[in-house]
Amino acid sequence: MSGRLYFFGFLVSTVMACAGGGGTGGTGAAGTSGSAGTSGGAGTSGDAGTTGTAGTTGGAGTSGGAGTSGSAGTSGSAGTSGAAGTSGAAGTSGGAGAGGTTAAGACSFAGKIMCDDFESDALGSKPTGGPWATSQCFASNFTLKVDGAQHKSGSRSLVSQGVPYGDCMLHADLGTVTDFWVRAQIRWEAGADNQFTAHEVTAFELTPTMSTDDPGIRVGFRGDNSCDPTGVEVNITGGEEKTGCTGFKLTADTWYCFELHVVRDTANMTTADLFINGADQSFRVHGADGTTVVNPNPAVWRFLRMGARSYSNQYPSNIYVDDIGVGTQRIGCN
Repeated sequence: MSGRLYFFGFLVSTVMACAGGGGTGGTGAAGTSGSAGTSGGAGTSGDAGTTGTAGTTGGAGTSGGAGTSGSAGTSGSAGTSGAAGTSGAAGTSGGAGAGGTTAAGACSFAGKIMCDDFESDALGSKPTGGPWATSQCFASNFTLKVDGAQHKSGSRSLVSQGVPYGDCMLHADLGTVTDFWVRAQIRWEAGADNQFTAHEVTAFELTPTMSTDDPGIRVGFRGDNSCDPTGVEVNITGGEEKTGCTGFKLTADTWYCFELHVVRDTANMTTADLFINGADQSFRVHGADGTTVVNPNPAVWRFLRMGARSYSNQYPSNIYVDDIGVGTQRIGCN
């Protein structure tokens, strides 16, 4: 009997031991997989990927639109692209900058004393007002008017031919400036085959008064043996005459940019130099070579005079002048 009880107790304890060991293993496995579930929570940290929206801070790159403030540059084309920018006003000012070769741009330069691009003057009429003084002219058989047939910039220029005497020219009072530049765009219209053989024909002049021809600075051409070599001239009269012959040959129906630099020193000596299309010209003055024309006895060059003058034989061809300007600094051709 005791042996049966022993066997039964052994059997029961064995069965309970086996059942308890299985329960412990099941709980451990579930706990482990539960912890794996928490690692799934790390997957939610994928939300940190949404911080990739910080890439939208690249939108700060759109603040590069501030680059449209580059329209503040004088570069007209940049100003135009600036107009595409948010700042419409800036775009507008940029458009004005684009006028490097427009009428507005031709008269926009540092040290300006006077300028006329003839865009605001009436077609077919002699310019009045603005920089031009009233003159005393009683002749009528000549040409001096604003014209739209030719122009270097804008749509108009000044055309002249056969102006008979000084009072009939246009006059701009420059004051008493002693160091200045004159810039003029000039075109000689085609005429007879021998049109550039005339003695002396001027496109513009400088004088101390509106009426006098001597003393004067004359800029044009000489086509006879009074200039050696023949071609474009700078002639300074007053006390004695100094004719600077460049030998530059003109071609009809071609625009040329003339830049004349005039300096009068304290001894009243005038030195003049000429650039054509940006190139500095040399001179032959009465047989002597030089880089400037110098006259020791000139007066104050107060008036700029405009209008084609011929100082001997008749010169029937038209001369066009555009973008005439005078300044205390070199103006340039653009």
